[in-house]
Amino acid sequence: MENEVIRSLINHKSTRAFENRKIDEEILCQILNAGIRSANGGNLQGYSLIVIDDLEKLNHIGVYNTPLAIIALADAYRTQRWFELFGHTNVPVNTTHGFIINICDALICLHSISIAAESLGLGTYYNGDITSMNIKNTINNPKGTFPIGMLCLGYPKSEGKLSDRLPLDAVVHYNSYKIPTDEEIKNWYSQKENLFQTRNSKERLAEFKKNEILHLADAYAKNKFKGYELEELSKSIKRNIKESGYDFI
Repeated sequence: MENEVIRSLINHKSTRAFENRKIDEEILCQILNAGIRSANGGNLQGYSLIVIDDLEKLNHIGVYNTPLAIIALADAYRTQRWFELFGHTNVPVNTTHGFIINICDALICLHSISIAAESLGLGTYYNGDITSMNIKNTINNPKGTFPIGMLCLGYPKSEGKLSDRLPLDAVVHYNSYKIPTDEEIKNWYSQKENLFQTRNSKERLAEFKKNEILHLADAYAKNKFKGYELEELSKSIKRNIKESGYDFI
């Protein structure tokens, strides 16, 4: 019982190679309007969207050969200003609770934009590095805002490939969390492991072996989860949160 929406979601592909072509203003407005219709906490839409099509600014935030990016901010600033205009100067909008709600609002909106964009023939990919970047001088976001996600968009050069995903029973639990057995976990990751072993050349696998990387888990643990790199990223994210003014107690 598939329909166009489900087909679009199931066939999502990240696009990282774009044509040198601007996105039409009418199409951009359509996908932004689709985004702001997303579900959000209290109907307050605790986010703002920074649309960047200035190439110099895009390059400054590490986005190249991409016509447009949208940065989603968790935004308590606008709500606080609204309250203040009506005499409510001490409403706690920048709490930990507010931070989590605003993050969810922003990411739901960004994902709706991605779905809408792909339905109109655009390609997209997420860039999570924005959470640790120092971008205040680039986008002039005020205190009370925090960059939680960035979506890069454009007309794709090629169709791209579907990424592998874990099976449904690996990520879906009914009524309570089911603690898996070791064998179940191995089975869930077996497709990813098989792709790792078959997509890499013999020479590449031999090079991995020299670095004691025999399985995909080894590659992730030693390359994606390097302690010192994650520590630096965490410091940058904490800096951005502190500068945002959200009150963590």
